[in-house]
Amino acid sequence: MKTWWAGNLIFFMFALVITLHASAADNQLQVKINRWIEVTRINGQVLYSRGQSSQPARSGMRLESVGDTITTKQGSSAVLIIDTGTGFINVSENTTISVDKLQMGENGERITELQVKTGQVRLQHRPLTNPSSRLEIHTPAGVAGVRGTEFGVSVQDNGKMGIGTMKGSVAITAQGQTKLVNAGFQNLTIPGEPPSEPVPLREDTILDIRQLIANNKQVKIVGIIDPVNLLVIAKQRLNIGSNGQFNITLPLPTNRRLEAFVVTPLGKKQLYELAVP
Repeated sequence: MKTWWAGNLIFFMFALVITLHASAADNQLQVKINRWIEVTRINGQVLYSRGQSSQPARSGMRLESVGDTITTKQGSSAVLIIDTGTGFINVSENTTISVDKLQMGENGERITELQVKTGQVRLQHRPLTNPSSRLEIHTPAGVAGVRGTEFGVSVQDNGKMGIGTMKGSVAITAQGQTKLVNAGFQNLTIPGEPPSEPVPLREDTILDIRQLIANNKQVKIVGIIDPVNLLVIAKQRLNIGSNGQFNITLPLPTNRRLEAFVVTPLGKKQLYELAVP
């Protein structure tokens, strides 16, 4: 009888250890995945992608896994909310934003890394209370890291990144160097180069056309804008030089008019109608 009790006692203790271990593992797994970015508002054509599949985005959808993506089409936009309700992300048209990392550490720190390949987003985030928490926007040119601020990011198709900061400060890191873009400042970062020195925030949407010349069925357009801005002409997003200059040749519409718009990193937008002489 004693042998029976001893054997069963060992069995029960072993089972208890296994159960507690599994429970602890479940809790750790739950902590790791209990993060999300939720779609709260949609305007126009917005797509939600996970893996190889995509579908029209709906309010309430969540980005939870690495690679989950929101893409806005021409004339469309979306608003995303970070799980804790501490931050909002306004996603402009023709923008792709995806999850690089959503984690919660052992000490309660929240790690949020998002990638913006092209387009423009504006973030509003309350100060991070845990010193180990971080919120980062990754682009082809570098990384924008914040602790609590309101700022905007513009990313051209060639990867150039413009930053404009309204409140707080943003640390821009590229090529092993970091620059702080404080409230009231902006800067430009070019892929393969360190961040530029911040300059006073301009929010300048002026489109300065230097040449607008028709030649047969084409039109040549030469001009300059603030280099941190995005420029779209005839629904085509242009790559702007580091000095803000551009030179493009497009098909000439039959009505000889072209629509253009300029967007700042903070999302200020100005529409223009170019009349070709």
